[in-house]
Amino acid sequence: MLKQHLNALRKANPNVTIGFVPTMGALHEGHGSLIECSIKEQNITICSIFVNPTQFGDIADLANYPKPIAQDIALLIGLSCDILFLPDYEQVYPPDYLQIEFNLSGLDHKIEGASRPGHFQGVCNVLSRFFEIIEPNVSYFGQKDFQQTVVVKKLIELQRRTMGVKVVPIKREPNGLAMSSRNIRLSTQGRKNAAFIFTALTTAKDDFYAGMNLESVLAKAQQFINAQKGASVEYIVAVDTKTLSKVTKATNEIVILTVVIYEDIRLLDNIIL
Repeated sequence: MLKQHLNALRKANPNVTIGFVPTMGALHEGHGSLIECSIKEQNITICSIFVNPTQFGDIADLANYPKPIAQDIALLIGLSCDILFLPDYEQVYPPDYLQIEFNLSGLDHKIEGASRPGHFQGVCNVLSRFFEIIEPNVSYFGQKDFQQTVVVKKLIELQRRTMGVKVVPIKREPNGLAMSSRNIRLSTQGRKNAAFIFTALTTAKDDFYAGMNLESVLAKAQQFINAQKGASVEYIVAVDTKTLSKVTKATNEIVILTVVIYEDIRLLDNIIL
């Protein structure tokens, strides 16, 4: 039905442009910044909400994922988003659908992929289906999930799509914590205290520009985070922004990626050097 509607819009106006913001719901201002960017740049903005089971390795994580749909719809109305795509499982994955194994040149096995086997293949399968249905001119993704943005660009290249990909800077809470659907699982005090992640990253960037070598930069940041009560670093790495390969010396395209476990919740963040 959505595909038919969009085809009718294109037939009525061949120059219409469509922006697409894929989400798993539990929307917050970070998602809002993507939607606002699309609204500003495209004629029609579509936001999808679909909690994709194929990208969850941990069944408990899938079960605990927040699903406040009424709140999400209210946020989309407030932002004047044009279309909400809220498919059920069968719409995304029909009975005859076979999961595709995309050749992502190893991007799906690095960093997040190393501890979450199959995650990025799940991401690519659902996005491939959405791109097929919607055929957007531009899709919008947040910088917070940096590795995902690199994988998506590879997927576009593999499928030879003309669709553009826009990466929108991280939206942060007033204390610097990267906005995430998982933040609502933090305690009130924990949400305040979690500002230490951004402090560690901004200090790392300052140290890097002051001439400290990358190994020392990362070691100092990890030590700082691990010193916070109840916090532990799952990983903190400096990688090339295109290949995601680890780097040990200064180049022109570096990003520091980290996952911090705090109050038993995985919190992702990054900073571009």
